Amino acid sequence: MRKFAIFLAILMFFVVPSLWAQEEPIEYVRGMNLYKEGKYEGARKEFRKFLARYPNSALAPEAHFKMAESIEDFWEAAREYRNLTLKYPDSPFALQAQFRIGQHYYLKGDYEQSLKDYRKLLELYPQSSLAPASQYWIGSMLLAQKRYDKARIEFEKILEDYPQSNYLDWAQVGIGNSYTSERNYSLALIEYKKVIEDYPESNILNFVYFNLGECYEREGKEKEALEVYQRLITECPDSLEASKAQERVSALQRKFLPSAGRYSVQVGAFSERARADRLAKRLRDKGYDTYIMTITIEGRQFHRVRVGRLATEAEAQKLSRKLKEEENLPTRIFSD
Repeated sequence: MRKFAIFLAILMFFVVPSLWAQEEPIEYVRGMNLYKEGKYEGARKEFRKFLARYPNSALAPEAHFKMAESIEDFWEAAREYRNLTLKYPDSPFALQAQFRIGQHYYLKGDYEQSLKDYRKLLELYPQSSLAPASQYWIGSMLLAQKRYDKARIEFEKILEDYPQSNYLDWAQVGIGNSYTSERNYSLALIEYKKVIEDYPESNILNFVYFNLGECYEREGKEKEALEVYQRLITECPDSLEASKAQERVSALQRKFLPSAGRYSVQVGAFSERARADRLAKRLRDKGYDTYIMTITIEGRQFHRVRVGRLATEAEAQKLSRKLKEEENLPTRIFSD
């Protein structure tokens, strides 16, 4: 019995304090609750109390990080993030804090300091979850600084060093953008096409298609540009780029229309481009001056097949009758 009492006393001496130590201090709990409620000033006060009383707690890095997150002043927040990386360098929150420092300087337009901090993250945490993002922002800042060769090197590192990351398509676009900025449109076209081929499920294809179309235009390849813009409208109909592409489509289509007159005969309108192409080819093969106009109505594309650009309505009526009788096609006359 005496031995059991001694064992129980030892157990109480070692185990009970450790259980108490596992309890979250009230200052930490209050700080977290206030932070979640968006009451940041109160949260900071509680976190500071907690850090003053428990600087070596396992919860200290998170409390310090949340405190920095709740600070609105740029310089004060950056200082607290920096302090966290120095006090708790082995904590996962030190990684996040280092990334935040880079973000803060980037948003302030201090690219040189931001570059230093993102590079420091890569030096300290080269295989971390935030390394690909840091690498991407380094490339983007170099691109903004017109340091195109160096930007490409950084984007290429993402493709080589982080083949499983979510930044592969962004890096490939960055390489394309660097060539576009240098007005090397032929190389830019190659890089943009890689995005479409290698990352068909990418959520930034709207940017890629539009950039591709612009490069084709600048190279004087207007028919290729028209095709790409139409593909953008079809595949990404709700994007801002689709609206811009529709404007470019309208402008380009006017260039391809015959200019002999203002009247034309429409012989079909299709939601499938392939059907419009087949009808247009059939009529062209028979010598008809045929072209396709594409429009978007409530997010849906329609491809109108039209014949002729005639000076008078009488000529259009004559052509309309011929198409009805000889080609058995429904017709409608339009004047532009």
